[in-house]
Amino acid sequence: MEDREEILNKTKRVVIKIGSKALADESGQISYSRIKYLASSVKHLRSKNIDCLIVSSGAILAGNELFSLNIKKINIVKKQAIASIGQLKLMSYYIKAFQKEKIDVSQLLLTNDIFSDRKRFLNARATILELINMKIVPVINENDTVSVDEIMFGDNDILASKVASMMDADCLILLTDTNGLYSSNPKKNKEAKLIQVIKEENFDSTVISDSTEDISFGGMKSKIEASLEVSKFGMPTIIANGKNKDELVRIFNYEDVGTVIMPSSNKIKNRKKWISIGPKSSGRLLLDQGASEAITKKGKSLLPSGILKVEGKFIKGAQVSCVNVKTNKEIAKGLISYDSKEINQIKGMKSKDIEKILGYKYSDEVINRDNMVIVKDLDEI
Repeated sequence: MEDREEILNKTKRVVIKIGSKALADESGQISYSRIKYLASSVKHLRSKNIDCLIVSSGAILAGNELFSLNIKKINIVKKQAIASIGQLKLMSYYIKAFQKEKIDVSQLLLTNDIFSDRKRFLNARATILELINMKIVPVINENDTVSVDEIMFGDNDILASKVASMMDADCLILLTDTNGLYSSNPKKNKEAKLIQVIKEENFDSTVISDSTEDISFGGMKSKIEASLEVSKFGMPTIIANGKNKDELVRIFNYEDVGTVIMPSSNKIKNRKKWISIGPKSSGRLLLDQGASEAITKKGKSLLPSGILKVEGKFIKGAQVSCVNVKTNKEIAKGLISYDSKEINQIKGMKSKDIEKILGYKYSDEVINRDNMVIVKDLDEI
């Protein structure tokens, strides 16, 4: 198992997410000083030949400086309007702060549907790579002004995890207003202790305790979800305090700052990475015990003989969820070789009978192993 210094020493690309809580001053407005801290730290990391990508919250917070509304009590349309004002204001802070360090920045506004279409996914990745090659720091945020429920990330921690996975980052850093993950909520329990290192497989969900403050939509729970999301790609996450001036510098000086969440040894690569972080499932296939074990324990593809039931309507090439009918738990997801109507005709049958039933055959497998991702931690079937 690698330690903190080993993983940081190997880091050549990092995604840094800074949350609203870390950006806000005591009055609840954007703290320009915090963005200056970030710019200074990025300059330091770049001097170590580390590529930096920033996922920044704060657009709604910046826009609300004109209105001082209770954000949690207004509707989505007004939030989007405020975000459209705040995006410009927030970026003006970034441009000013980073220019003082002689660093140019760009803005990218993303919606979740970019990750569900492989062509758009690859285009977004290519654009960000080109910005990195041009020595420009991408500042990424959710496109709040056009997002609707079905294409929202829900939280910038989740956006950061998707960007980190897409860009093959070596480390994800989540900056918030606390020093890391505690044994219990430090705002309620003075005896709570900072957890400096935790292994993904040993994670205890009881340490999650979200804040009830109005300033942020995400809490520690979303940070843990983000860290577990990137962990399956072999990527560590560090949760640290973005209010501290030199927090990032201290992290990369190997000091015991924040909480490091060490990843599992399993890594998902390339096309499977897109399958895992991208498309939403269009339907479900309920599998018998034999097919479930063949997939999770023997590394096999999904054959029609193991399918008991088809739920939903989907086209060939869509992503579907594979569910063990005995436990009713998702065990895998993948890109389907047949549409739902065809699968309903061949389910429970042998592969050799597909052509006889349909009059043609695309593949012996309903989902080929190369187009499948196993859902981690559901191997108790």
